[in-house]
Amino acid sequence: MRHVRAILVGTMLVLGVHARASHVLGGNITYQCLGGNNYLVTLDLFYDCSGVAAIEQTLNFTSGCGNQSVTIQPPTPVEVSQICASQLPNSTCNGGGLQGVNLYSFQTTVNLPPCPGGWLISWVSCCRATTLNLVGMAGTWLEARLRNDLAPCTNSPQFTENSVPYICIGQQYDYNFGLTGLSGQHLIFTLIGARGFADSATPINYKPGYTGTMPIPGAVMDPLTGQLTFTPSAAGKYVIVVRVDMYDVNGVLIGSVMRDIMVIAMPCTGSTPTVNGNAVIVGPDDGILYLGNNTIEVCDGFPFCFSLAFSDADAGDVLAVSSQAATLMPGSTVTLAGTNPVTVTVCWTGDVNNSPVHLLLQANDGACPIMNTASVGVNINSVIPLASTPDPGNNANVQVCPTAVPFNLIDQLGGAPATSGFWTAPDGSVHGPQFNPATDVAGTYTYTVGNACTHATATLNITFTTNMPDAGVDGTLNLCGNGAPVALATGLGGTPDATGSWTRQSDGAAVGPNFNPAIDAPGAYVYTVPGIGGCASASATVTVSVVAPANAGTNGALTVCSSGSPASLFTALGGTPAAGGTWSGPSAVTGGMYDPAAMAPGAYVYTVNGTAPCGNATATVTVTEQAAPDAGTDGAVT
Repeated sequence: MRHVRAILVGTMLVLGVHARASHVLGGNITYQCLGGNNYLVTLDLFYDCSGVAAIEQTLNFTSGCGNQSVTIQPPTPVEVSQICASQLPNSTCNGGGLQGVNLYSFQTTVNLPPCPGGWLISWVSCCRATTLNLVGMAGTWLEARLRNDLAPCTNSPQFTENSVPYICIGQQYDYNFGLTGLSGQHLIFTLIGARGFADSATPINYKPGYTGTMPIPGAVMDPLTGQLTFTPSAAGKYVIVVRVDMYDVNGVLIGSVMRDIMVIAMPCTGSTPTVNGNAVIVGPDDGILYLGNNTIEVCDGFPFCFSLAFSDADAGDVLAVSSQAATLMPGSTVTLAGTNPVTVTVCWTGDVNNSPVHLLLQANDGACPIMNTASVGVNINSVIPLASTPDPGNNANVQVCPTAVPFNLIDQLGGAPATSGFWTAPDGSVHGPQFNPATDVAGTYTYTVGNACTHATATLNITFTTNMPDAGVDGTLNLCGNGAPVALATGLGGTPDATGSWTRQSDGAAVGPNFNPAIDAPGAYVYTVPGIGGCASASATVTVSVVAPANAGTNGALTVCSSGSPASLFTALGGTPAAGGTWSGPSAVTGGMYDPAAMAPGAYVYTVNGTAPCGNATATVTVTEQAAPDAGTDGAVT
């Protein structure tokens, strides 16, 4: 297994050469209260050992009460290279060829009296190495915010995962920053954009396809544990910036810290360890609430155990696991079962004097010279019993339509449930407060109020109805104005239910099921089938158009003298016939005229062609000829 890192090692040597110009690979600022408004402030900077040695650094302290700056000389570095122990002498930090990383912790003690709005502690450098996700080589900005005006003598959380990760392209990487919060603090993790443009806090632009909240496509961060999962697709450096906000027990923001760090993706011939799912409570669960997302709440004084598993696709790898349990959870025990996969079981007794705990567990594959790692954080919060148990409401059943809009689960419970609880899905996983019929499953959802010591539950059983209303598919009707009434439903597509009703879209007025083209106005008509079993109503629209019928007038008669002049057949029609029609009869008609001298009397038919769906229209003029009076010829009588 030790030979499979050859590609990765070669790439490290190359990246090391290109890193000389910009040797800071990331960092963070944290602080600890020493009393009397004095704070020990630490600036952690990760240096590429292929570059120049660290120089003095300046921290800036800004507030509404005044500003100050402190210049700090470089301390002795600590090597944090992701290299196996036997190969550390061959890192660039020790004169070798393997890419190495040193951590410099610049520290100073300053007096920061409480000031409205608190203090901003910042550091900036001119430039950084070329990366895959940032535009150009802009600088690096780090900051921490201290709100000792709201929470006197508060310590920031401390980063315990101190490395510049070397990771494999095309493989999932599980990473946790390993922040430890102190008593009474709750931490929220957020991915943010990198800053440092023009040696200031100005944001740096990202290349197309990358953002501060998505520094690597597909990256996902859990806001409660800071667990970050991503899969790099290309070799190179990526910048990831996380802000960690600190809240007191009342939900008041009392400070924040951030880390700006590079991760370096390389081609590998081996596999990276992965975290197999979330923590699982094992053994008795009295006095314990699993809040999901690797977050556990335990009642003060109650023992509990949880398990996590790591695995590696390289079957021959033996995984080594480390944790901070001995330091962060005094009296805890950690046991391992197996080597690949390896299951870690941590047991402890809840302690409100040592809460909350953000426990970091890390597995490495033992490869040399470059160890592949995976890390995961577990939040453990100890609580004391409540004075009274909140009301979770009453159990309820609800039938939901698969096409319904999302709704709040709590609104379906009976009684008056407290709003401070949380939901678990039918599989026991923590669920959000809303139910989305398009993505959530049917089953029993449990609402829990209170804490691990004192809590109560109510259940909501959700089933999906199969009686979904069907109004058919939108359609059209094209009718002739003199046609017979037609059922509007004949214009619908699909298989509409027969239980709906019709309205006119223009004004919402109810109409009958039939459309009479002789008296009804064309337009859009809406068919609505009422919802049942929790389904919303369904509707479809029929758009009706009416074509004017052809008009040939009405039958008429024309009487002419056999010796008379030509007469108009058209004027002999009754009504208001349309012009442009054609005539047919005993004799050919020219120009719509009847000529007694050349034509035979009889029925002459006038035809006007109709536009579909209307047919042709006809009317008849009956022509009668009267013989001219005959007086004979002139004569003489003698």
